Amino acid sequence: MSITILEKLSRPLKGSDDVYSNVFALILAAGSSSRMGRAKQLLEFRGSYLLEYVIRRTLPLNFSEIIAVIGHQSDQVQSLIHIEDKRFRWFVNRNYHTGQSSSLVEGIKKGRHHSSVMVFLGDQPLISEETIRLVFQRGLEQSCNLPNQPFVIRPSFQGVPGHPVFIGNFRMIDFTSLEGDQGAKQIIRNINHSFLLPVEDPGILFDIDTPEAYEKSKHANDSNILKHQGFNSF
Repeated sequence: MSITILEKLSRPLKGSDDVYSNVFALILAAGSSSRMGRAKQLLEFRGSYLLEYVIRRTLPLNFSEIIAVIGHQSDQVQSLIHIEDKRFRWFVNRNYHTGQSSSLVEGIKKGRHHSSVMVFLGDQPLISEETIRLVFQRGLEQSCNLPNQPFVIRPSFQGVPGHPVFIGNFRMIDFTSLEGDQGAKQIIRNINHSFLLPVEDPGILFDIDTPEAYEKSKHANDSNILKHQGFNSF
C-alpha cells in the first residue's frame, strides 16, 4: 500500500472527533497456552515478546484507550512487558481458566464508558498494518452511519472471517450470556448489521497456539500461513 493511501486511511473523518474518542482496543491474552506448552504471551517474536508485538500494533491508531486482558502468569507478563503509552493499561482476569469469553466480557465491562471496541487476539501477530487500519476506518464510517444501532465489522480472507473485530455501539449488546471459549460468535449472528470486509491477508486467520505454528510464524509468508489450519475467529 502506498504512503498516500495509508495517510488517507489515517485521516480523521469529517466531524468524527467524538467517534475517535469513543473507540477502544481490547486485546485478549489471558489463556494458559496449554497447546503451546509454555506461556505464548512471552514467546520471542521479531525482537520482542509476542504479546508486546501485538499490543504495539495498536498504538499508531487513534484509540482512546488500549486494554490488554491477561491471566496466566500475569505477574510475569506485566514485569517483562512495558508499554510507554498513557492510553494503555492491563486488566487481570482471575477467571481466565473458564475460557476466552470471560476475558471478552470483563474487557468489555472495563471499557463500558466507550461506545465501540476493536477486539484483537494476543496470539495473532501477522495481521497486516493495512488490514488493521481498514477495519478501524470502516468501523468509524459505520459509527457515523449507524449512530444508534449495534454493528460488527470483521475482515475476511477467502470468505472466512477473522480478526480484528470492530463492534460498534456495544453497550446495546448483552454479552452476559457468553461462556467458555465460544467468543462472541452467537452474539454476532444475532446482530442485524454485520459486515465482512474482504482482505488479501491470511494473517487474520493465523493464530500461534502450537509449537508448529510458532515455528511457521518465524518465516511467515502467505503460502505457509495458508497451510496452518488452526484458524481462530469469533
